[in-house]
Amino acid sequence: MTSAIALLILSALLSLGKLGFAGFLDSQCIPPYGPRVIGGQNARRSPWMAYLIRNGGFACGGSLIAYRFVLTAAHCTQINDNLYVRLGEYDSSRTTDGQTTDYRVVNIYRHEHYVSFQHDDIAVLKLDRTVVYNAAVRPICIFTNTGFQSTADRIQDFTLTGWGQSAQHYEMPTTLQAMSLHRVEKHFCGAPSNTICCRNPSKFACFGDSGSPLGALLKYRGVYIFAQFGIVNSVTGNCDGYSIHMDLTSYMAWLLNTLRRNWY
Repeated sequence: MTSAIALLILSALLSLGKLGFAGFLDSQCIPPYGPRVIGGQNARRSPWMAYLIRNGGFACGGSLIAYRFVLTAAHCTQINDNLYVRLGEYDSSRTTDGQTTDYRVVNIYRHEHYVSFQHDDIAVLKLDRTVVYNAAVRPICIFTNTGFQSTADRIQDFTLTGWGQSAQHYEMPTTLQAMSLHRVEKHFCGAPSNTICCRNPSKFACFGDSGSPLGALLKYRGVYIFAQFGIVNSVTGNCDGYSIHMDLTSYMAWLLNTLRRNWY
């Protein structure tokens, strides 16, 4: 991406108040979204997925949200030594998996009120260089207009993608997984108001899914898009089926301000 394109995106960010009902954080997020296998099985490539690496091993998931920025959970960044982001990953056991590229994390921006898994557990990672978008690497769609809150609150079914362990399989998978989750009342998770509580009775989010995007397939202007609405933060008990996700719509002002201040 050229500096001119970066300036264009920044200009769009700075004028978010003038956007329509459904402005995107990065307009280059993939508009068409093909069918995928869900329910704890291998997922088709999700080009926005970020594979966080610490000291050579898998640490957490995340999502590419703009040309040099990745969104993840703050608790994934508490140990920031040797932190890298791999984009274009699908099967980590294969060196010929496709167009994977590793980026060094040069700055970490945690929410200033972050204290634990359930409280403001959100962070933005700045990469050491510009990400070149292609078929295997694209940003995820994030709606920026707070007027979208009421629509987001009505979404009941989500898809979670990640490389985390499920409750049924104790080994961490090497292939990107996808599972369907259903929104339930927050009291099931004992979670605060700025979170989304989900459950799937057969395929649970579990260890290793932290930081991964919680999203939904939506029809927007005649095409299907996959939009992110949450970030995986924690599971309750012993992976008993309930998972807690930071609600992105509650953190949109923080996210946009963080990007504005650190765009270059």
